[in-house]
Amino acid sequence: MRALVVSIWVFINLVFFGMCGYMYLLWSQYWMFMERQTGTTTSTYDQQIYYYNRGYLPNEMNKTHNSTESKMRIKHSLKDNITVTLIKNSKPRFPNLQGKDFELDTKKYSCLKNDTSGECRKKTAEFKEKLLKELRRVLEDEGNILKIGMENPYNVQYEGIKGNFNNKSPKQIMCALKKIKLKTLKRGDIEGGPHNLGDFLPKRNLFETRKFNSCAIVASAGALKDSGLGKTIDSHDLVLRFNHAPTKGFEEDVGRKTTIRVLNSQVVTRKEFKFLESDMYKNVTVVAWDPSNYKSTLDDWLEKPEFNLFPTYVEYKKRNDKARFFLINPQSLWDLWDFLQDNSPSRLRRNPLSSGFLGLGILLPVCNFIDIFEYVPSTRVTKRCHYYDPEDNSACTFGVWHPLAAEKLLTYHINTNDDQRVFQDGYVRIPGFKNFKC
Repeated sequence: MRALVVSIWVFINLVFFGMCGYMYLLWSQYWMFMERQTGTTTSTYDQQIYYYNRGYLPNEMNKTHNSTESKMRIKHSLKDNITVTLIKNSKPRFPNLQGKDFELDTKKYSCLKNDTSGECRKKTAEFKEKLLKELRRVLEDEGNILKIGMENPYNVQYEGIKGNFNNKSPKQIMCALKKIKLKTLKRGDIEGGPHNLGDFLPKRNLFETRKFNSCAIVASAGALKDSGLGKTIDSHDLVLRFNHAPTKGFEEDVGRKTTIRVLNSQVVTRKEFKFLESDMYKNVTVVAWDPSNYKSTLDDWLEKPEFNLFPTYVEYKKRNDKARFFLINPQSLWDLWDFLQDNSPSRLRRNPLSSGFLGLGILLPVCNFIDIFEYVPSTRVTKRCHYYDPEDNSACTFGVWHPLAAEKLLTYHINTNDDQRVFQDGYVRIPGFKNFKC
């Protein structure tokens, strides 16, 4: 009899708490729906993250971009052509109960000249623990549908299985990554096309016949300021930089050499970056990318690019016939996203990966090893978004638009440098594909 009473009591409690949970879910979804319908104002925080990650100059955000452009983008779907909200208030509605204990702009974990080796190891270990914990927290938050809502501007329909890179060896990860062919468009891939684009594409793929020993990827992180890494960066055979990140005036920290610049399509198309006139984009290999919808064909993308970089590409090639200017096949961007989701335990943001991870994908086939500077944050980590401007925004490090947390956790997992080099000196080392027999 007592067992029956207990069973009924447990059942009633399960029903009660189940109903409470269901009502809570309905309530939260209602307010998300109302927020979308009413077109709530975009927070400054989200505008900053969107523009930072897409290539806008910080001081241009409030001057040159109207409110419509900052809130909306045209969804280039195969089925329809509707306007959807891209930038929304992405501050978590249901904050993680785990308190944040990760500190920015602190020097207490940096090794000092008078520190013993033991003291330095202890500082490094404490910083590593806190950083990885914070990255995992962000990754978990991003996978929570109650926090990020149902936004899917690129119509991502992922059908794979979410794995966990922590359960795989670095070799297994690298062999899986090796199967991803990051392609650039070449002559013959497109017949004609907008502005006769196909006639101006290069005849070969990027670095089709060239190999390098040492390669450097230089993030634009604020932590590079006062790093003194310039000579170390310039010692590499190849140096890759992003967007409009300057070297002039910052040589001591970021070096002078530039071999490749990876640009998002806004840097190529928007007048304020002066792509056709600036010396920053001349006498270097330029690789530009523009995202398509998840399952769009190449023809779909050519018809509806997110930012129409084709006229500028053709004009650039007309002015500089021998210039090395490549366009990433947009389908490759999503192949790389699939790889990261295949190896991430949590649901990723359904937006393209960062240029940093794209740069790694570009160099792995052609470099013996790649050093990536201030991508996985060191003890110099700061709220400062970029080394070349004073704007503070910690989300440039941990991500709001790109799935940066997942990228950085996986990158650290396949890194071969010791923790002293990673978290004190500020760079990870990733072996190139030639080092792996898969």
